[in-house]
Amino acid sequence: AAAERAAARALQQAQLQSMRNTLLSAVAHDHRTPLATIISAAGALQHQDDRLDAARRQSMAATILDEAAQLARITDNTLQLARLDAVGLDLAKDWESPEELIGSVMRRMRLRDPGRRLRVRVEPGLPLVRCDAVLVVQLIDNLVDNALKHAGEGGPVEVTARAHDGRVVIAVRDRGPGVPEALVPRLFEPFSRGTPAADAAPTGAGASPRGTGVGLALCRAIARVHGGELVMRRRRGGGASFEFSLP
Repeated sequence: AAAERAAARALQQAQLQSMRNTLLSAVAHDHRTPLATIISAAGALQHQDDRLDAARRQSMAATILDEAAQLARITDNTLQLARLDAVGLDLAKDWESPEELIGSVMRRMRLRDPGRRLRVRVEPGLPLVRCDAVLVVQLIDNLVDNALKHAGEGGPVEVTARAHDGRVVIAVRDRGPGVPEALVPRLFEPFSRGTPAADAAPTGAGASPRGTGVGLALCRAIARVHGGELVMRRRRGGGASFEFSLP
């Protein structure tokens, strides 16, 4: 019995170490590209400033801001996912307006959506929801960011909110290529990454969609700690709809 307990502890430690190694590897891998881009652009601004016109300097500054925002997103997602796995987590819940939660995301996202692809449709008279506003805003932010990256150039992204069966249901929908069938079973698993469609154009100053693969895992974890759920539905005519509900 003692040997079995020792073996179980050893297995648990090995699994924990494996998860830590995977996490560190994923974070290190995805920090490398934006850091290299930031260093390159900052170096050019420092050493070639007198040879750059105003438009080129502005472009490099925008690149630095975009890549720095990507680094912040990777870090925030990873830390939040680790936090939500903690035992005895105490959420800072309060009564919040769904309109304001969505609005705070839209104000930031519209700056990264020069093509004006974002559409919002909120059912009037929605009830308040009791939630941790920071976490729910991060959930919506991640879903909208994913949709903008995968919708393809010019593809619309719609955010909706409605009341249904004692819950508020918020959906982020796109008309992109959809989720590959092979990815569906592990879509919400940590470190699971999708492969962007070949014809999906990147958005913003960054290149192709990238990340540690924790974004959707974090989104589902946030929904679940609030007593809700996050699901993906295929849309008729193409695209995907990510929907989560809050009591």
